Amino acid sequence: MSKYIITGGQGFIGSRIVAATGGHSFDMQAGDDILDVGRLSRAFEGAVGVFHCAAKISVPESVAKPEMYHTVNVEGTKNVIETAENYGLKIVFSSSAAVYAESDSPVNEEYTLAPKSPYGQNKVDAEALLSRSSVPHIALRYFNAYGAGQSPQYAGVITAFITNALKGNDLVIYGDGLQTRDFVFVEDIVEANIAAMNYKSAGFEVFNIASGETITIKELAELIISLVGSHSKIVYKSARVGDIVRSEADISKAKSMLGWSPKYSLREGLEKTIGFYRGGGVGCGK
Repeated sequence: MSKYIITGGQGFIGSRIVAATGGHSFDMQAGDDILDVGRLSRAFEGAVGVFHCAAKISVPESVAKPEMYHTVNVEGTKNVIETAENYGLKIVFSSSAAVYAESDSPVNEEYTLAPKSPYGQNKVDAEALLSRSSVPHIALRYFNAYGAGQSPQYAGVITAFITNALKGNDLVIYGDGLQTRDFVFVEDIVEANIAAMNYKSAGFEVFNIASGETITIKELAELIISLVGSHSKIVYKSARVGDIVRSEADISKAKSMLGWSPKYSLREGLEKTIGFYRGGGVGCGK
């Protein structure tokens, strides 16, 4: 079997790519640090490709600790790129919709880059490094990823809503709840990564990875309460710094060039995720 390296391979997305490809995890939980060039070089020897998922991912934390985020997310990515170049390895990079300026319509990959947070700027800077590499790489700009087993520390809104709804706790919405999001199920993200690794590109390419459909956060909370059968209440708190109001992807490029389309509707993905947490929530990454 071909040897793939997955940085962040014990994480929410990375662990699933490891399972799907039989690849080798390179993760801080095992003492592997993308800031350690020597360790990267030893790990990359004999590999055929790199899925680069390792990153600091909290928007609020990036606002509070921008220097730390730059060190890990930009300098760390630079190390991954330079090490991959030494071995002629293609990288499929986990980027984010946080790179985009806000828009009232679905955004394609040519849309203006104007991140509202240090985290988003990290992804812009990392993509710029990838684009200048001598090896063709691909960046996948995930919109709002969700699924079973997200880290409690960095859990997305869906995980927070489901776990609270199952306990009968309040569902907290930051802002007025009318902000929209384009959610993409983690299993669809894994398939997009594999399609991107198999895609033969002549140079650097970026692709939006999303469902191409939106829902307001208020509607999402109401849907989850209904699916869980919970008596939870919805409460509102002040909007958070760095959060965007509207997010919706144009995924036609990924469909036409990668041959990838999301297989799961939001309702189907939510039902699978709720089932996981009802069953105790063990064994699906962090």
